Amino acid sequence: MLLVAVMAIESGFNPIAESPMGAQGLMQVIPRFHQDKLEAVSSSNSLLDPLVNIQVGALVLKEYIRNTGSLEAGLQKYAGAVSDDENQYATKVLAEKQRIEYATRRGRQNGV
Repeated sequence: MLLVAVMAIESGFNPIAESPMGAQGLMQVIPRFHQDKLEAVSSSNSLLDPLVNIQVGALVLKEYIRNTGSLEAGLQKYAGAVSDDENQYATKVLAEKQRIEYATRRGRQNGV
């Protein structure tokens, strides 16, 4: 659900989203910073392929969480917002994750 929440915040689930900073796809991965992971995941090197984008974004996020020592700090690094002492990005992603989990539980309870 964490990856789903990141996609919701980063791209609004638009698989062809591109930012002015060069971030691409669902997870808004910046290719020039993560070429090694992109090459390890796919020979096509296309971050606009949803599967490739999610795999690369997940690797990046996993690395950042491991390197920073916490989920919140890893999320902040993912967003390039390390200097935000209020952790606004992490708060937003974790709130979205909680909202999605709640909706999923409600759907299961209602037989959806």
